[in-house]
Amino acid sequence: MKRLKSNSTVWCPFDTEDSEFVKVLQSNGFNVEFGHISTGQDFFEVEAPECDYIISNPPYSLKGEVFKRLYEIGKPFAMLINFQGIFDHKERFEMFRNNKIEMLWLSPRVNYIKENGSTPKGVPFQSGYLCSGICASQLDFEYLNKKL
Repeated sequence: MKRLKSNSTVWCPFDTEDSEFVKVLQSNGFNVEFGHISTGQDFFEVEAPECDYIISNPPYSLKGEVFKRLYEIGKPFAMLINFQGIFDHKERFEMFRNNKIEMLWLSPRVNYIKENGSTPKGVPFQSGYLCSGICASQLDFEYLNKKL
């Protein structure tokens, strides 16, 4: 939150109205536009709404395509992803090398909320935000408040 300008508009393109991203951003005074493939809003086909930021947790299987589209849209973004292997693919490596990229490293590890509302403990991979135009430096660090 502290990296975003207050009263901004945020697009959450992989979220429904029940998403934690949508709820938390709205409760902190942000105007939130959201969309999800299940409601007929395909990130790769819809026109991006007027917004200041794009924030979400995209499908990991489409990470390369997601980041390519984000750079085409040209808005600051923060995508919560599994960092494992993100730079291993040659095309992604070149895309990140040739564009502004930032990593927001989170500690402790992110626990993801499942559809049934449960949160498994001991997630086996490191997640964080891969961003552009959000952080003050290319590598930033943040402690999570697990009590929220």
